[in-house]
Amino acid sequence: MRFTAIPAQQSIKQQLLHVAQGNQVPHAQLFWGSEGSAQLPLALAFATYLNCQHRLHDDACGQCSSCRKMHKLIHPDVKFVFPTSAAKHITGKDVVSNSFLAPWRSFVHAYPYGSVSDWSYYVGSEHKQLAIPREEARHITQHVSFKALEGAYKVVLVWLPEYLHPTAANALLKVLEEPPPYTIFLLASIVPERIMGTIRSRTQAIYVPAFTDESIAHLLTQQHTLAPEQVAQVVTLADGNVSKALKLALDTQGGDLKQFATWMRACYAQDLERLVAQAEVFQQLPRAGQKNFLVYALHMLREVLIIHVGQTTLARTTKAEQALNQKLGQTLTYPQLKCYATWLNQACNHLTRNANAKLLFLDLSLRISRAFTTTT
Repeated sequence: MRFTAIPAQQSIKQQLLHVAQGNQVPHAQLFWGSEGSAQLPLALAFATYLNCQHRLHDDACGQCSSCRKMHKLIHPDVKFVFPTSAAKHITGKDVVSNSFLAPWRSFVHAYPYGSVSDWSYYVGSEHKQLAIPREEARHITQHVSFKALEGAYKVVLVWLPEYLHPTAANALLKVLEEPPPYTIFLLASIVPERIMGTIRSRTQAIYVPAFTDESIAHLLTQQHTLAPEQVAQVVTLADGNVSKALKLALDTQGGDLKQFATWMRACYAQDLERLVAQAEVFQQLPRAGQKNFLVYALHMLREVLIIHVGQTTLARTTKAEQALNQKLGQTLTYPQLKCYATWLNQACNHLTRNANAKLLFLDLSLRISRAFTTTT
């Protein structure tokens, strides 16, 4: 990954180039921002630049041995750490990042702006809890104890440090505060408030803002053949999330909308048979797909609320979604919308804790169905 591959973010790029060229690189940096922004790509591009053998003024050369190895994510001086879970042939102390490097490399190339849900689905762990275990701290300490083999710096890149197990985080405190010379820690986080405070305090934080609509539109036109109106719809729905925009670009047929409309009609009709069948449909989705649908449902409720308060200029929906939301807005009251949003958020949390999907969605459907008859 090089800086030129990342849309916009010019001020952060200049900041990183400045500290590298002035040999004032902080020993630990925390790139943080919302899901679908450029935390991981910026960390990768910075690591590439630090060890580039023929640096350019504004980027790594992309041609030297170090750059080629970073492009393949096989540089011997760069250790990648990320959340994992036990697999069929990987258990116990082997459940560490090194055991998953092959799928990790292909995942980063395919989804550089991907989320933890994307990663868990990619490796077939959507029904498992991911974590960065204590054993990972021993591997990190061992990595930084040796001098760099080829580059100027030893780099430890931790994707989603909020998944560090408390014992792993505590084990890393000393080496993070006083790392060996020419050792750099780069952390890329989506939820920095979940990182242990003693870890955060030892890093220099760099906020990575969400992408602008213009940046996402430019990226979409480069990577996909979409009509201008399709690009506009995807950009509106993405709301600064590149990962979401790229997924929407692959599915411009409104699959989530159809599913949501079918579900709402069944709830409104209080048709138990249809609600049970719909819960079974939801159960067949991968865990990440179930959570993504609930997030989409929350998005739709937000748009209905916008219609309620008359702020239609804030709407981020397609014409088809607007038509459905207009109907829901005529049916649902503010107290009902508030209850629905609460229940959907609770369902998201329960899915994260491996709740039974069929029971969860059936219970949620019955609650919503009953609430349709409530007028206050």
